[in-house]
Amino acid sequence: MSYWRYWQLNGAPFSSDSVQPLFRGASVEEALARIEFLVSNRRNLGALVGPSGVGKSSLLRHCAACPPVSPEVPTLQMLRTSILGMSGGELLVDLATRLTGSRKVPVPATAWNVLCDYFQAASREGVQTVLLIDDTESSTTAAEADLSRLLSMAFPLTVIFAVESQLVSAVSRSLFERTELQIELPGWEQTQTADFLRWSFLRQGRSEPVFTAGAIERLQELSQGLPRRIVQLADLSLVAGAVSQTDLVDTDCVDQVAWELPKSLAA
Repeated sequence: MSYWRYWQLNGAPFSSDSVQPLFRGASVEEALARIEFLVSNRRNLGALVGPSGVGKSSLLRHCAACPPVSPEVPTLQMLRTSILGMSGGELLVDLATRLTGSRKVPVPATAWNVLCDYFQAASREGVQTVLLIDDTESSTTAAEADLSRLLSMAFPLTVIFAVESQLVSAVSRSLFERTELQIELPGWEQTQTADFLRWSFLRQGRSEPVFTAGAIERLQELSQGLPRRIVQLADLSLVAGAVSQTDLVDTDCVDQVAWELPKSLAA
């Protein structure tokens, strides 16, 4: 029997499928509101800052799939990319190729001309492009220079770049100086963790509690409120509870799986 069937669920509650809906807790709602402000006011640049595992990539995926269309900006072109390891010119080529839907643009010089033509047409038609960039802390100096070049132009372009809070110093100071709004994405409080677990189980057809209050408190303590760790610990705790045939996932289940995980993940 699958562990989720033991808990009378319709499916795995913490699927890694990227098309899973976003849990819109208080911190996520605040971040989404700030992104919507930047887009609806056609602002140039925003920085999404948070610790590793807090859900920055999930938030960007959600924005790309559900554009924040408003009366002020009724037509949006949303693009999401990772700048991880990009060399000089790659960002321009990727952006030009995807915006125009053409075959891969061969060289950065051609890509720049294509982008200039595209944004001129977009400006006439009232189209705002939103570029969502992940892994900015891992970008090369050359790729960051390409981004700065884009931002220096009067293009109808809003850029939201995500950066790990512990690695903010890896991003150039000039990029942060251009930033018009910083979007903080902190770890969750315990109430938000409890709401997330309740939401996850309701989506799979169970309204009764699965975790005891003590188990939720222990999850919060071990995960430090980071969603990635919460999901990992909660999922494995469900497995442990099903194996031991408990009525509810308790503190012992959580401690058991935490002990078996690498200490960097369990603490």
